[in-house]
Parts: sequence; structure tokens; C-alpha cells
Amino acid sequence: MKKNDRRKFLREFGISVASASLALAGGPAALAAIKPVSQLEQGLVNDFANTPDRIWIGEKYWSIPMEDWQLKAGRIECTGNVPNSRVNLLTTILHGGNGEFKATTDLGLLATSPNRNQTGSAGFSLGIKDEIDPDIKAACYYGKGLRAGVSLQEGLFIGEKTKSLPKGFDFSTFSLSIEGAGNGTTTQLTLTCRGKDGKSTSLAYELKANLEGLVALVNNFHEKGGANFWFKNFSLTGSKLASRPENSFGPILWAMHTLSKGTLNLMAQMPPLGAGDSQEVGLQFKNGNVWEEAATENISKDAYTAHFRINNWDAGKAVPYQLVYRNNGQTYTYGGTVRQEPDGRPLRFGGLTCQEWGGYPYSPLLVNLKKHDPDMLYFSGDQLYEGNGGYPIKRAPERTSVLSYLGKWYMFGWAFGNMMRDRPTICTPDDHDVFHGNIWGEGGKTLPLENWEKSQDDHGGYVQTPQMLNVVAKTQCGHLPAPFHPQPLYTGMETWYTDLVYGQVSFAIISDRMFKSGPDLVRSGEGRLDHITEPVSEGELEDRNLTLLGVNQMQFLEHWVGDWQGASMKVLLSQTLFCNVSTHHGAEKMFLHGDMDSGGWPKKQRDGVLRLVRKACTFHINGDQHLPYIVQYGIDEPKDGGWTYCTPAISTGYIRWGQPDLINIPYTNRPEHGLPNTGIYPDGFGNVNFVYAVGNPLDNYQDKNRYRQAQNKSSGFGIITFDPKDRTIKMDAYRFLADKDNPKPDDHFPGWPLTISQTENDGRKPAAYLAKLEINRSDQVVRIIDEETDELVSILRIKGFVYSPKVYSRGPFTIEVGEGRAVKVLEKIKPINEGSKETISIQV
Repeated sequence: MKKNDRRKFLREFGISVASASLALAGGPAALAAIKPVSQLEQGLVNDFANTPDRIWIGEKYWSIPMEDWQLKAGRIECTGNVPNSRVNLLTTILHGGNGEFKATTDLGLLATSPNRNQTGSAGFSLGIKDEIDPDIKAACYYGKGLRAGVSLQEGLFIGEKTKSLPKGFDFSTFSLSIEGAGNGTTTQLTLTCRGKDGKSTSLAYELKANLEGLVALVNNFHEKGGANFWFKNFSLTGSKLASRPENSFGPILWAMHTLSKGTLNLMAQMPPLGAGDSQEVGLQFKNGNVWEEAATENISKDAYTAHFRINNWDAGKAVPYQLVYRNNGQTYTYGGTVRQEPDGRPLRFGGLTCQEWGGYPYSPLLVNLKKHDPDMLYFSGDQLYEGNGGYPIKRAPERTSVLSYLGKWYMFGWAFGNMMRDRPTICTPDDHDVFHGNIWGEGGKTLPLENWEKSQDDHGGYVQTPQMLNVVAKTQCGHLPAPFHPQPLYTGMETWYTDLVYGQVSFAIISDRMFKSGPDLVRSGEGRLDHITEPVSEGELEDRNLTLLGVNQMQFLEHWVGDWQGASMKVLLSQTLFCNVSTHHGAEKMFLHGDMDSGGWPKKQRDGVLRLVRKACTFHINGDQHLPYIVQYGIDEPKDGGWTYCTPAISTGYIRWGQPDLINIPYTNRPEHGLPNTGIYPDGFGNVNFVYAVGNPLDNYQDKNRYRQAQNKSSGFGIITFDPKDRTIKMDAYRFLADKDNPKPDDHFPGWPLTISQTENDGRKPAAYLAKLEINRSDQVVRIIDEETDELVSILRIKGFVYSPKVYSRGPFTIEVGEGRAVKVLEKIKPINEGSKETISIQV
């Protein structure tokens, strides 16, 4: 792709050209800045004779679907039945200028192909480009090229032109070559097929266009379930070629890390390697000008990850790192930086969720996210969808399901790897990550496939095997701090809920799906049990045996609420929000009274979670809903809970709206901005929610340009700024096509930004106050305990030296001030009378 084409793309979406170039540097790049083939020596010649057997083809290639291709005995083999299965060549492309090229390959029908004597085709796709985005990833997944090859029915073909092969042609072994010569406006092509008997058949073709872009090997251009072919001795030569080594992907695909309480956890993601490949990855840190070896770890044989844990980390400085992989005589490195932990300044937190591939590879969003330069990232779930990549998932057998997951998971890492390499990243799986439309985990229960096929996602349990689920956990959460409960669930499924402290903010990372009860426990009948299409009576959907987070996670949260080591603020991270505020669902815009997939159900258990975390003035960040919300929870009365921010989807697939005004649902307390669909509304489960802002999609959201359609469907990302000094939380929400360098009025969703104070996350109205505390040391942790019930009333790291505790009964109360061994305890403290100026001096 010419530089002018790239600039046109960036201007099309209002993105600063200079900034975008910087944002995309250092990784797989657009098809630009070509190197002439005269510098390539012989172009590309690869016979794979010395390459170990494996699924991954190599760093110069990207196969789609990944799990349907393999290297075996020096050949590339396609084993799947998806139309347009292809192996894209990444590092050698057809440039846009004049020149000649020749592509050749040996190929033949696989002896094990179930359809070898019926339908099928194989050959080359030439000049693959995406119409709207010059990025290499866009070309691989959305690009279109000129097809040229052989069909079992039609013989040779280039485009729509065909020529018959000799009768009885032996497709078990033959060769294809295509030669092209372009003058910038037309391209003359000759395709030649040489049979096993040495006889050749050729087809000439004139293309009234210039060929520019990727080259791919293709199995079945359009035939579903067609024959399977093998390929070997693939070569691409000529003056029409350009070298793009920076487009390579692998063998170290990307890295993610977290830093918490002096421990660095870093994970390298590798592709599906073979037994003949090296099984170790090294980690080095740069000390001055010298790279020093820190550790070497084995690559897991199921998830293909290598996990590093470095204790006693100095968070006060930035440290470059590089991962090192030595394989078959070559050394590969992948580098990044462990940033200095924010200290004395606000923490910028990127909130991201839901990556349906309609906006892939999300280039405008990534350019803008890079400009905002968040200190850390949170991907709250649905890093993949079942249809991502343009082909379906495979549920069984287990090994195949793992590879099917990995192929789609790698799309995520390819898109966001350059962001994640230089900042801590929290990643948690949601329902689509484990191949469910909705998931009710019920503590890791196994749901047999035949039962799931009858009920789909209305019943509790996981349809995929515990081993496959553990691969998902290992790839997405393997770099998080150690789980609070390291023991697996009774089925062998691993847990990952944990806490992390960074930039003086303490994060509780939980799963609001893993233990949640299924709708079938309180509802029966046909159709979608989770969709409430009619009003329900009070208590109809409740049962004391229902669970939301489960006993173990509630124990974890109780511990976390009381642990303020290194933290001044508390944040809960989960997959979805704990209320039901979306009113209309799907392309048909169907109204639902309630969606049990939301965290608004089960209500009693939801209320228990919110009561617990508000004691620590906890702010809640989540995703899943495919449109952004700012909500203050109501528990016993409106606005008595904390605030939550449901961030926009990176790329929205299934569409929702939050439009209670459309059906005249009564509301009160509309915010001062006066925006529609805001205020206090009841939801279908009896929760009363204060909706401060909602970012609804357009009704007419369809657009031929997938990036504009992503914008129309309310795609984007969130930035949350935590200020530990001022104890404030600022929420921003940016649309998919927003550009920080060229701001426009509609870059923000309506109602954003909003700034709240930390203490607004406890909305209870106090019944009284205790005497004002005057403490000799600033910023102490203060706990208030009700002596009548022995329950924690509140806990907070106060700001400064003075604090007036709120209480919600007449007590008496115990006050604990300080941490660790330096704790002052005051007992039998009663509320003061209104207007009293009583103080208590405390020395800690």
C-alpha cells in the first residue's frame, strides 16, 4: 500500500497522520515503505523440509483458520472444511509499482481427504488488500485478492476465466505456477499446471488493474466441505516483490504483565509449537547497556505460554525487558518496558471490553488509545467471539477446541500486543471466551454437550471441558497475581480471582459468571429462560439457594475490603454491571423487562455484594453490555450504593439500547444535564438504579464501512483517572473514531466525562456521626465496627489528619485506626449529639 493510500485512510477517519504512524510503529505494519526485490536476493523460497511438524506454519505466515492447517513431513496441509482456508504470506508482498513476479508450489490431494473425488479447489490469492484499512491484520482477515488455481470440477481458473485440464488428470501430485507482469495499470498473468506425467496446461489472463498486496495459499476458495490439499516447495520471486520483515508474527506472539506489591508477573504467549521445537523461553532485563538473564521457563504444552514471577521488584524505575526464544539455530526476541509505577500522580486506567471482529483490527481506536497513553489496561471479557475471523468454532474433541480458541485468541493479541507490551494489563474471560453466548458457571459444573444443544445457554454449567477452560484461564489470567484460592474447583477447573495493587489503587479482580446460578433453577418452559418478556411478581425469580459470586469469592471480597496495604482507593473489576439497565435487544430492538445475564439477578445475592464493597467506598468497572453506562446503584433505597462504569465495547456485535423513555418507564431525579434515558429507574428485578449517562447506538447503524458501523453501534473505550491524592475518579468514554489530536464535539459519549469523589461510592444516609477524629499521622486506615452486630460498618484510608465517621445505627462502636502492628483501638464509642464539636485525639 502506498503512503498516499495510508494517509487517505487516516484522513478518512479524522486521525492525525503523524501520531498514527507513531502509534502503529514497532509491530505488524501497513503495506507501505517497500524495499525493492533487488535487495531480497532470491525473494522467498521455502520447502519446509527442515521445519518440525506443528500447527503453526512460521513467523512469515498466518493461517486462517489456524487449527485447520499444519506442517507435516515438510508439507503444509489443510485438514479443515472451511471455505477460503488460507495461509497468508506476511513478509513478502506485491508492491504497487511496475515489475514481474512468479509464484510456484507443489501440491496435491491429501490421501485422507474425505471429499477427494468430488468438490474442491486450491491455488493462490494475489494482491490481497482490505478496502478500508492498510494494516496487515486487516488484509489477512478482510482482504480480497485475485484467485488463481485449480478446481476439481472446472480445471484451471484465474478470476472467472477457466480452462479444462486433461481428462483423468491426477490431482494426487502436481505443481502450479503463476507469472505476472504489471505496468501500474494492467497486469498480464499466466497460470500453468504441470501434472504428474510432466504435461502442462496454461491459462492466460489480463487484469485491468495493478496487483498489490499479500499473497496466500488457498484451500477451497468457495467450497464448503471441499477436498483437502497439501502444499510444498512454495516460492515467490521477481522484481514486483517487496520485503516487509516487520510484518512477521511470532514465534513470541506477545507478552502481558502485572506489577503488584513488589512482584512482577509476566507471561509470554507462544503459538502451537511442535515436539521438535525448543520448549523454553528466557527473560532478560536491561541493566545499563547490558542484557542480563533473569529466568528461563518452560512453555506449557496446552496453552503455549511461559510464565515468569520476579519477586522484590523495584517499582520506582522503568526497566526494559526482552523475551528470548532460541529455536533451530535462530534467536528471536520480543521486548517491552516495565514502567515505573505511578507515584504522586493520578493513575490513568484504560477500560476495554467485547471485541466482535466487525471492527477488527480496530485501527482508529488503537491509534487514539495510544495517544491517551493509559498507565494500565483492563480487558473485562469477550476478547473473542465464536464467529471472529469469519469461521465457526470447534467444540470437540478437546485438543481441537483448544486450538480453535487459540486461533481467535491470537487475533486479540495481534491487535493489542503493542499496547500491552509496555504497561500492566488485567485480562479476564467472559462467556464468549469459553464458547458460550451466556454462561452460568454454577461453581464449575460440567454441562454435557448433548444437554447444551437442547437448551443452549439457559442452563447452568460449562459445555467445554475443564482442561479447555483452564487453557482460557492460563492464557488470559496467567500473568495476574496468584489466585486467592489456588485450589481448583471440584471438576478440576482453575480459579483466577485475585487482588492487585498499582498506583495506590487496590483492585479486586473477580468472576461474576463462574459461580452464578442458571435461570433454569427458578424458571421453566420453552424459549429463552433468561429473557424476561413479561413483568414478574416480587420474589418470583428469587431463591435463597441462588448464587452470584459464590461463597469463596465472597470470602475473598471480605478479606480484600479490609486489606489496605499500599492502597488509598478501592476498585472492583468484574465482567458485567450489577443491574439491568439495557431495555432493548438485538437488531429487531426487542424490549425486555429483564435480562438474567446481567448482574442485576439474582437480586438478593447482588445486594449482598454491593453492601459489602460499599463499606470500602468501592468503585466498580465492568463491560459486557455493548454500550457504555454510568450508574449509581440502589440497594435498599435509590443511590445508597456505589458507582459503576460499564465501558463501551471495543467493537459491538449484538446490539443493545438503554431507552426506558421510549416505553414511558417512570423516572425521577434526572441529572442536571437533562439527557434522555437518565435518572432513577426500576429494573425488572426490583433494583432501583440511578442512570447518570448512557451511550446509545444509532437505530440506523448499518454502514458498508465497518469502522463507521462500529462508531454507529456505540463502540469505543473508557479512560478512568484515579487521583489518590485528591481521592477523585474521573470517567471518560471515547467513541471508536475519536482522535485526541483532532477533538470533535461528539468524540465523547453524551454525559461524559464525570468526576466523583471516592466517598460517593458509599451512598448511605448517616443516622449519626461519631466524634471527629484528630490523628497524629495523616492518611490512616480507619475501621468502624458495630459492637451490637460485630459487623464492619466502614473502612477507609482517610485523607489527611481529620475524619468524622458516619454511622447508621446508635451503636456503640469500636474505632480502629492504623495498620499492621500500629493500630489504636477505641471501644464503646457512641454517636455525638447533633451540633456537637466533640473530638477524639488519637496517637498511632
